[in-house]
Amino acid sequence: ITALFPNTSELLSDSLKNDINALNTKITNSAENRLDTSIDKTIQSVSDSVYEGITETGDKLVENVNEKISEGITETGDNIKNEITESSKSSKENITNEISSFDPFSFIKNIFKTN
Repeated sequence: ITALFPNTSELLSDSLKNDINALNTKITNSAENRLDTSIDKTIQSVSDSVYEGITETGDKLVENVNEKISEGITETGDNIKNEITESSKSSKENITNEISSFDPFSFIKNIFKTN
């Protein structure tokens, strides 16, 4: 300032330097604060997005696992039901065949038959 205005008093020159330095400090601090705020918001946004992605993926995994378990239980139940039905039919056929071929007179005769 004294170079530009050689007739300016030393007191005014120091005062202007102090004002310019104070203004520079305020501008720097304001820029740093805005940058910090912007970085914090960006980090929070990224963190939220990652959390949502993880949560969504976890929910899909749980849903898929539950679906597979349900399908497995249903399939197992159906298999058991079919096997019971087959066994029941087979038993009925065997009993029917045994009953139809049963001869009570021969049975009683064989009981009293002696060797």
